[in-house]
Amino acid sequence: MSSSTSSATRIPVDDYRRLRAELRSAMPPEAFKPQPLRGVLAFAHVPVMIALVWAVGSGRLPWWACLLISFVLGQMLVTVGFVAHEALHHAVFRSKVLEELIGWIGFSPWLVTPGNWRAWHVQAHHSAANIHVRDPDILPRQQEWRTQWFAKVFHAISPGSRSWLSYISFSLFFTAQGQAFLWHHSNQPQLQHVRMHRARERILTVLLALGWGTLGWVLGPRGAFYALILPHVFSNITLMIYIATNHWLLPASQDTDNPFVNTASVETHPVMDWIHLNFSYHQEHHIFPAMSPKFAPLLRKHLRAINPEASIVYPHLHALRTLFWRPALYSDDGHSRVGPDGTPSVTHADLRRRLEAPARPTP
Repeated sequence: MSSSTSSATRIPVDDYRRLRAELRSAMPPEAFKPQPLRGVLAFAHVPVMIALVWAVGSGRLPWWACLLISFVLGQMLVTVGFVAHEALHHAVFRSKVLEELIGWIGFSPWLVTPGNWRAWHVQAHHSAANIHVRDPDILPRQQEWRTQWFAKVFHAISPGSRSWLSYISFSLFFTAQGQAFLWHHSNQPQLQHVRMHRARERILTVLLALGWGTLGWVLGPRGAFYALILPHVFSNITLMIYIATNHWLLPASQDTDNPFVNTASVETHPVMDWIHLNFSYHQEHHIFPAMSPKFAPLLRKHLRAINPEASIVYPHLHALRTLFWRPALYSDDGHSRVGPDGTPSVTHADLRRRLEAPARPTP
């Protein structure tokens, strides 16, 4: 595909079906086939993590070594979780049994069952990303903040609300989101179409919590702190520094899920891309959810050749700073961010200009 596509012949950003079709034809067929080696990598992490938990739980290591291991465990949890995310999008294994197994291994540390994840993320979020009411992950609108208790809580813990909770919430945010979907969102009328055996998933989640609690009791207070609690906190923070930048700086819609408008990727350090398996390429994931992130850099290259304006990539640290600077509520039309009283106000067009300054990349 030529990289000299003129602006006159670019496929418009709003024509997302045509953009997807053009990108699909540009990608090699293997990009849409399962990548089982990534699953093997995730399974290989498991005995290493068990050994590290044992080392910390033995009580023989100094505090600084335990702290280092806690951080490493947190990053390993994230890596395995990202592979589980890919697997439940059918991008890793052909085997449903292996998908389910890696789903349990990858998401159970955050008290999320594979059934809950499929309903929450695969069905609800991916069918309505950044669509008001229908996306369980979308930030609330000003009118919802005024009338709904859940919107008030969500706003208080969200970056940009200026609440003290918003500055520490990343330490548990992902786990809380999973529970919010299971116990709150899945009961809402707009999500009754989601296929999930709610009673079963809730029982399994309670059993998961009891299982982790039992392991913590066996390890003792010190072992549980370094082997379970701190890795849980580190992994939540790591997940959220990606997840919060994916959609929460983009406009919302009433009815259209267009990944060329409502989803961003971040440009992060190459080491993070290596450790976290290209999860920073999140817009590319929303374009083709069943495609392995292994091929995401190639997809971005093709997208920028077709229409550079359709590729939304923000510098990671700049995006995180902006999250805490801009207001956390959507305006009623979804095109601006406002505080609870309507001020300050900033449009998403202004946010994008700030985030992409000094210049957009060109193909």
